[in-house]
Amino acid sequence: MSLFGYPATVIHYHPGVDDWGRPITADPVIKDAKVIEEQKLVKNAKGEEITIAYTVYLEGINAVGFDDWLLYTDAIGTEIRIDVRHYEIRKFLGTDDVKEVVLYG
Repeated sequence: MSLFGYPATVIHYHPGVDDWGRPITADPVIKDAKVIEEQKLVKNAKGEEITIAYTVYLEGINAVGFDDWLLYTDAIGTEIRIDVRHYEIRKFLGTDDVKEVVLYG
């Protein structure tokens, strides 16, 4: 476990819906990320406190939703599925340019 995070490669699954509103299978996309394994309380979009175990930082613009999940291999080789419970979009100060997307799961 690292408090500063591990540079990692994650596989991001972002499911969608078709024109009729039916779910479409998610295509895996490999992305570079920084993963911090630490349990903490965060507030979700409804203002409820939730316990999360993983914080994932994705650089740049990334499409994210609450139906998404990530596959991550930790330092000891265990593959972990991280379901998105909350996310934040961080921007550069004074601009609308996206700096990073932070996922909590």
